[in-house]
Amino acid sequence: GDTERLFIVEQRSGSTGRIKILNLDSGSINTTPFLSITGINTGSEQGLLGLAFHPDYETNGYFYVNYNRGGDTYISRFTRSASNPDLADSSSEYQIMFIDQPYTNHNGGWLDFGPDGYLYISTGDGGSGGDPGNRAQDITNQKLGKMLRIDVDGGSPYSNPPSNPFVDVTGDDEIWSYGLRNAWRCSFDRETGDLWMADVGQNAYEEIDFEPADSEGGVNYGWRCYEGDH
Repeated sequence: GDTERLFIVEQRSGSTGRIKILNLDSGSINTTPFLSITGINTGSEQGLLGLAFHPDYETNGYFYVNYNRGGDTYISRFTRSASNPDLADSSSEYQIMFIDQPYTNHNGGWLDFGPDGYLYISTGDGGSGGDPGNRAQDITNQKLGKMLRIDVDGGSPYSNPPSNPFVDVTGDDEIWSYGLRNAWRCSFDRETGDLWMADVGQNAYEEIDFEPADSEGGVNYGWRCYEGDH
């Protein structure tokens, strides 16, 4: 909702991922990044991959990032500096989720808060080619190849919304939808609340997935059985 600043995520600069601030009125970029995360993996498709501001960011200063370290995925919460709104408190990291990654590609990385106030996280199928572990179709204790949906305000570090489709049934409680290869960038329609997902194809067909705002989740988007509409 900021009308004066644009926050830009740099995937990698050496072994550091950075969030910079562009001032829209002057076009200048602040000399000091909003946040720098050091010691991250920067090979293949790894790095600092996603940023989402808490719906109540103006009050609580919370924001969430998705990055790779040690070859794996970390979802963490940071807090804005109490004295400078152009800086984050680099010592405030609070780990929300850890996901083991078998390969260096297909990390997903997108995350954002939906109109329902829950945090959505795109994970990717874990990498290699052809999803050799069939992870995207596996809903039993397998977070890869999914769109996850968690409540960061309902637990420590989070809770699973009771309306998630696999809560109390055979499946991973965090899963909202599955069968995704590498939904690299997604977006909620600001007017309708619909979710659009751009899913990277294997070698011939790219895919755009649409999920209406009134969806009850549990949708299977087809990978690795299908690539796009092929």
